[in-house]
Amino acid sequence: MFKKIPVYLVIFILVFPSALFAEGTDTTSTEKTPLLDITAFKNYIQGPDGYQMLSTTHDVLGYSSVLLGLAAGLFSPPVLGVDEDIHGFLGGAATTAAVLNIGVGALNYGNRFTTSEGLFTKDNIHIVMGVTGGVLLLVASLVSESDAHPIIAGLGTGLMGASIVFQLF
Repeated sequence: MFKKIPVYLVIFILVFPSALFAEGTDTTSTEKTPLLDITAFKNYIQGPDGYQMLSTTHDVLGYSSVLLGLAAGLFSPPVLGVDEDIHGFLGGAATTAAVLNIGVGALNYGNRFTTSEGLFTKDNIHIVMGVTGGVLLLVASLVSESDAHPIIAGLGTGLMGASIVFQLF
C-alpha cells in the first residue's frame, strides 16, 4: 500500500501541475499573484541573516562530511572487521552531507568563483577541491562493490578535508 504512494504523487504532479503552480485570479484586481509566493524566503536568503545561516550550515556540513568519511573508512570491514551496514550507513551519511554541502555552497557562495583575480585564488581552489571531493564521494557510493571504491572514497574525503584546511589558512 505505502509503496504506491510515491507513484501516485508523481502521477498527480504530472497530471495536475497547474494545481500546484497556477496563478490565482482575483476578480477585483487585474494583477495576478502566484499560488506559491516565495518572495519572503528569497528576501531572507539574500539578507544578512540568511547569509549567516547558510554560511554556518555550509561549515557544519563540510566538517561533518569529512568526519563521517573518515569514520566510514575506519569502520570498513577489512580494517576493523565491523558489520558492512555500519560502513554503508556512515558512507551514505558522508555522501549526503557532501552533496548537500555543495548545494548550500553554490547557493551562498556561487558568485565567488571568478577568474578576475586569476585562476588560482583561495576561493577558486577551495571550491574546485570541495566540489571534486564531494563528487568523488558520490561516485564511490555508486561503485561500492568494486576494487576502486576505497581509493575513490579516500581521495574524495581527502580532497574535501584539504579544501577545508586550505580555506582556513
